[in-house]
Order: sequence, then structure tokens, then C-alpha cells
Amino acid sequence: MTVFLLRNLLCAVTVLGLLLSASEAEARFGKRSKGEKTHESSAVGDDDDDDDDDHGSGSSGGDAASTVNSIANLLFFIADVASTPSQDVASSSATAEVQAAPSQGASGHLRLGVDGSTLGGGTGANLFLAIEGRRMGLDGRLTLLSLPTDDGTQGSDELSVGSVHLTYALVAHDRFRLRMEGGVSLATAPDLATAGPSFGLSFDACLGGPFDIELRAQVTPFPYRQLDAQAGLALHLNVVVLRGGWRGLYLDDAGLVDGVAHQDALSGPYLGLGLTF
Repeated sequence: MTVFLLRNLLCAVTVLGLLLSASEAEARFGKRSKGEKTHESSAVGDDDDDDDDDHGSGSSGGDAASTVNSIANLLFFIADVASTPSQDVASSSATAEVQAAPSQGASGHLRLGVDGSTLGGGTGANLFLAIEGRRMGLDGRLTLLSLPTDDGTQGSDELSVGSVHLTYALVAHDRFRLRMEGGVSLATAPDLATAGPSFGLSFDACLGGPFDIELRAQVTPFPYRQLDAQAGLALHLNVVVLRGGWRGLYLDDAGLVDGVAHQDALSGPYLGLGLTF
């Protein structure tokens, strides 16, 4: 019953993302309204465009690059942890590991991959790395987005969202696994770099043969707001995993940039390739 309720919840969240994407926000998440100047730094004069520290949350391009680099370093850290044997790791999530290695040893299971997506009329790339034992695990994700500008100017707006979570399997069965997650999420945008606490649920289940269903939802309540949900299928070919599905992403900067809340509601299909060891 819990499994079916979770599946319905995640699918409902994804549908919500679709509905939200039909309405256009005033301005891009983490981006000042067109023609608006900062409140405190307006007296600085010509240096306004170079100083984006209005509320301690804005960032220059260098700050955004630094944040993305920090997320990437955390993902590499997860890969390093995954290469170290663990005493209490005895089973895997409901994926090809079960089929390829029915009697599993004491080492951790590493999952990594990349997904490509089309969200909000733009493109995105999602990188993930995860190590999981019998119950405990570590999960890191980074999504890079390139979206059309919302003010009619040339070019594109670059956004990124990432998270590092500790995971715990509430249900750990050979054919399905239900996890709760918690950790930190980070986001960067044209005028913003911020971070906050992050929580989530994920569910994997074997549908038969090499096919799995994969569901995940993640939320960041403050200081910015993020709701991220996806539902998809995975095809396991030994250690290679092909996956695809639908993702919805809602972002709200809660006025951190210029005192006016700017939102983005994005949704679209994704397709990716991964490896499981």
C-alpha cells in the first residue's frame, strides 16, 4: 500500500509541474526584473552591474561557477567513497545488480550516469553518483540548465541545481526499495547563488525481466524553494542502464535577488545512460 501511495504522490507532483509550466513567471528564477536596479547598491553608480551582493545572496559569474564546482567536487567525493569496501553493505536497489549478482558481497554498489532533458524550452544535463549499502547510502546530483531568456534579449540564461543527500532505505527488498533522503541543495542563477536544507523520497521497483520503474521527489523549503520530481523506466543490460521518463522542476527565489519573488516551472522528458557496479 505504501508503494502505491508513493507512486501516486510522485506522479501527481510531476503532473503539477506540467500545469505550472503553462503560466509564465514575471522573471527568471534568480534573475532581476527587467530594468530594475538593486536597492542598496543603486548609489554606487557604474559599479552596480559588477556588484551583486544586495542581500548577501546574489552572486557574480565567479560565485556561480564556484558553487557548481563545489557540487561537482562533492559528486567526486561520493565516487571516492564508493570505491572503499564497507562491512555492512549486503544488498542493492531493485535493479540489475540483483540479477547480475544474486549473492552479493560486502562491498558497496555504485551507480552513476548522465541524463539529457528538454525543460522549459531549453536543454538540461543531469549528472548523478550514488553509493548504497543494505540500508544506508549517499547520493549526489547536479543539473545544468540552459534556458531561453525571459526578457527577449539574445542569448540564454544558465541555471544549475544540485544536491548531496544521505539516504536510508525504509523498505529494502530484492524487488523494490523505498528510501528517504536528506541533506543540502544548492542553486545558481544569473544573479543568485544559494543553498538550503533538502529532503526527498525515492522508489525503485522491478517490473519484470530487465525493466524497473524509478520515482523520485525532492523539496527545498527555504531560503529558496525547489520542488523536483521525476518518474521513469530503466532498462538494465548487465552493468549498463538505459533510462527515460518525465521530470518536473519548480524554482522560486523567494525575493532573494531584488525583493520580488521570481519563479520558474519547468517540465519535459529526459533520456539517459548509466552504469551500475
